[in-house]
Amino acid sequence: MLRQIIKDYELIDPVNTLLVPGGESAAPKELIFHVMQDNAANVEVLDIGFGKGGLGELLKSHPATKHWSVDGVDGFEGAFNNNTLFDRKIYRNLWHGLAQSIPSERFAKYNIICLLDVIEHLSAETAKWLLRTLLTSMGNDSFLFISTPLWFYPQDSQQSGDLEEHLIGVPASSMMALVPMMYAVNPPLIGGFVLGKRSLDFIEFFQPTTDKGFSYHRGTMLASAINFQNVPGKLFKLT
Repeated sequence: MLRQIIKDYELIDPVNTLLVPGGESAAPKELIFHVMQDNAANVEVLDIGFGKGGLGELLKSHPATKHWSVDGVDGFEGAFNNNTLFDRKIYRNLWHGLAQSIPSERFAKYNIICLLDVIEHLSAETAKWLLRTLLTSMGNDSFLFISTPLWFYPQDSQQSGDLEEHLIGVPASSMMALVPMMYAVNPPLIGGFVLGKRSLDFIEFFQPTTDKGFSYHRGTMLASAINFQNVPGKLFKLT
C-alpha cells in the first residue's frame, strides 16, 4: 500500500517518526544526464528508493535538468523525516511504500524510472519480478536506470526496519545480458545501466545470486571475463 506524503511539492500527510533518512547511493548517478536525447524536454522521473534525495538534488541543481519533474517512493519511514529536503521543493510527489506496491499502470507515465542501489535489498525472486514488471509496464520510449553492486556487497541493517540489508548480488554478466543501452561504473564495482524496452526480451537472463561468497574479487573476475569495461567515471554507450 502506498501513502502519499508530498503532493505537488506540498506536505499533505506528515510521517511521525524519530527515524532519520539513510541510504547514500554509490551509483554513477551522473549517467542520468545522458539518457534523454534532449534534456530540454519536459521529462518525468520516478526515483524508487529516493533515500536522502541525492538524485533529485542532482537533477534540480543542474541547469539542463532543473525543470524536470521528479517523484519518489521509499519504504523506509525515516526518508520522510526530512523537512529540509521538502522545503526546497525537490520532489513533486512522494509516497511511502515498497516498490512492489506501486500500481503497474503508474510506471507508464514516466520517461525515466530510477532504481538506484535498491534491487540488492530485495530477495532474488522479488528482484526478478520487479525488474520484469518495470520493463513491462514502462512506456515504449521510456528508460530504466538501474544501479547495483556487481558482487555481494556485505551490508546489514543499521536500525529496525531500515531495509538496508543486502540480500542478493548481481553479476556483471547478468546485467550485460539485458543488453543495456549504456553503462558506467563507480568504485567499488557499482554499475549503473540504462535499459530500454528491448531488455524485456532478455529478462530470463537476469539471475541474481544469494551466495554471500560472491566477493568483490569474484565479481571483478567475472566482469573481466565478459569484457566489462571497469573504468570508473567513464560512460560506455552500446547503441
